[in-house]
Parts: sequence; structure tokens; C-alpha cells
Amino acid sequence: MGKRAASRGGLSGSGWHIDQACPQCGAPVTLDETDRLLACPFCRTRLYLAPDGPFRYYIPPQTPAAGAELLYVPYWRLRGSFFSVTASEVSHRFVDRNLLAADLADLPSSLGLRPQVLRLRYVSPETEGRFIPPDVAADRAPPAPGAVPPGVFFRGYIGEQLSLIHAPLHLRGGTLFDAVLGKPVAGAAAATVERLLNAPPGVRSRVRFIPTLCPGCGWDMEGERDSLVLLCRNCDTAWACPADSFTPVEFSVLAPPPAAGGIASYLPFWRMKPRVEGLEVETYADLIRLANLPKVVTPAHAATPLRFWSPAFKVNPALYSRWALQMTLFQPDGDGSDRLPAAPLYPVTLPLREAVEGIAVTLARLVTGKHRHTPKLAGIRITGEQARLEYHPFPMRGNELVHAALGTALDRTALAYGMRL
Repeated sequence: MGKRAASRGGLSGSGWHIDQACPQCGAPVTLDETDRLLACPFCRTRLYLAPDGPFRYYIPPQTPAAGAELLYVPYWRLRGSFFSVTASEVSHRFVDRNLLAADLADLPSSLGLRPQVLRLRYVSPETEGRFIPPDVAADRAPPAPGAVPPGVFFRGYIGEQLSLIHAPLHLRGGTLFDAVLGKPVAGAAAATVERLLNAPPGVRSRVRFIPTLCPGCGWDMEGERDSLVLLCRNCDTAWACPADSFTPVEFSVLAPPPAAGGIASYLPFWRMKPRVEGLEVETYADLIRLANLPKVVTPAHAATPLRFWSPAFKVNPALYSRWALQMTLFQPDGDGSDRLPAAPLYPVTLPLREAVEGIAVTLARLVTGKHRHTPKLAGIRITGEQARLEYHPFPMRGNELVHAALGTALDRTALAYGMRL
């Protein structure tokens, strides 16, 4: 698995477990919900998990289905940090819930704790049964401008995990039975029965298993179980898999100051140069004015592009917001090296698209005189133009990792908590 950052230990993710046979040898493998790498302990095969859309799981039926129709009802699983930005504050909270994804009366609105105590499996075209298509949207995207409450200019999730869980039911004589407990769930009206029986048998969705061989040199790439970016130490490259193949990721490794001492780990951050429509924020001079920084604007400031930073790893919402703000104010300088260091590299667990969404939160925290700027903030549109992954050096000080140049500390337990997000 490569060099493991000391702060990660052996902690697992959310507690949801998925049973999967190794595609190479057929041996049983247990995965966590946050895993993106399958490592078979028997044949040593390492494969990257690439779903075509959100991950889709099903709960295997436990009771006999003699004379019954096997049906699967979808539930959205939403887990992540929710942010709401108004003229006066940036609020945040952690959300972890599941909700019925189909408009079916009398069915439970939530699965409760069931996915935590039962083993799940990935849905594939070979999975038997009829799958009810989801027709209720997951509450994951910011609402349309007209739906935003007065005074709120941004609402959305950053670092969210969205998936579908299909719960099994048996339909016998117009009655739905829980296919795990064998107990009746609800009486189904004729229209509901017709809709259930017209659901398609099986689904086209599947998880692809992609060998973790470097596309550049064929070497084995390294990464943690939940890594979104894999590294090749043979040719010093980084790769992500947004679809069904690996694509290169531009990165740099920042050198520590001479007096920094030994580096315990390098933590990843996304450096982004966005396009902001509706607000003049293109240069460092614009940042000085918007944030009312105690600096005199110079021609050099006006010629320096403004960049935003975001942690490329998951932490709790408060720490995410604080680190994104501090790094953006600090504007770390230097292009760094394109060579991977010998010290451990903390895995990338927050994708670039989520970091781009987080720019709105950072911008709201930067702006002073929010009441004056709120009309502009409410209409801004942010798109990513340029981005790269930066690894920043963090020496160890007690139980804290300290940014070598900024001097700000991050407790290791916060990283451990982030693994469960």
C-alpha cells in the first residue's frame, strides 16, 4: 500500500462493509464504504474501484422467495459537510442520513441502522431481482437561485459521499414483505403493484475494477484504501481515475524551510485559479481590498493572480473552512518539485470538484463588509480554470502536525476523524 502517514494508523471508515469476490482469484474480500482500492490478501491483486455514477449497493435477501417476486427499493445515502453562507455568518454541520429514493407510499422513509449491521454487495447486471428506479432527487446540490432563502447566497455539501442502497422486498398476494426479516411491510395498492412489477429486471450499473499499474511506465502505483489519487514512485507521477481510465494529475512538492527539521508527513492541498463571475476577484490586489488586509496595494500585487487553496483531504467542516481560509490568505509561494519525497504522503480523499465548490465558502469568509457585498455574492458563479495538487511539508510536534512555513498546527486526531467522513 506504500508508505502510510503515521497519523492514519489502522482506523476504518464509516462502518459499512461490502462483500466482494476478488475479480482475479474469486477469494472473498471485505471492503469499507470509503474504500477505492481492492487489495486481495490471497493473490495480492490491487484494483481501483471505478463506478459508473454513484456507488450502488444492495442488501442480500435472507428469507426464501418461493412464489414471490424479488424487488429492490432504492434509498439515497448522503454523507458530508453541509455549508450555509449568509451576509453575517458561515455555518456548517455534518450530515449522515439515508432516505427513500422512490415515491412509494407506506414504505419506510429510512433504512435506519440496517446497513451498518448487514453486509452489503455491489449491484451489477448479474444481480437478480427487479430494481425500482429512483425518482426522488437526493438533496445534495445547492438549490436553484429562486429557492434559496432570503439572505443565503450559498448552500451545499463539500466532501459529500452519495450512494444508492437497494433494500430487498418480496411481493406476495399484493403484500410487500421485508426480504431480510420476512415480516410484512405494507399493503400495496393495485397501481403500486403494477409499477413494482414493471420495474426492469436487473440494472446496467456496475463497478469496474482497474489494475493499479502506472499508465506511464507500467509500475505498481501506491495509495491508501481511500485514495483518490495514486502515485508512481518509479516515474514520479500522480494519477486519478474520474471515469474508466487513469488520467495524469499535475502536482508539486513544496520544500520545507531550512529550520523545519524532520518532516513527518506531506499533506495534500488543491491550488486553484478560478473564474469568478459577478465579483471582481482576479488578483492578489483584489484580495487585499476585499479582505481589508493591512497591506498597501502595489503594482506587483495587481499583477499577481489570485489563487485559492483547499485541503485535498477530509476533515471536519470547521477545520476544512479554517485551513482553506488560512492557506488562501497565506498564498504559499514557490513552484516546488515534481519529484515525490521519501517522507510519507497523506492520501488525497477530497476530489478537485469538491474543492472548487468550497471556493464560495472561502470567498464569503474573506470578504469584509458582507452586507455591502451580499447582493454581488448572491449572483456569483465560480468555475475552475487552473488547478494542481500541492504537497506541503508538516513536521511533527507532540501529537500535532505543523505546517512548516505557516506554523499552524493540525491535530492528528482530526485527521483520524476525517477518515470516517
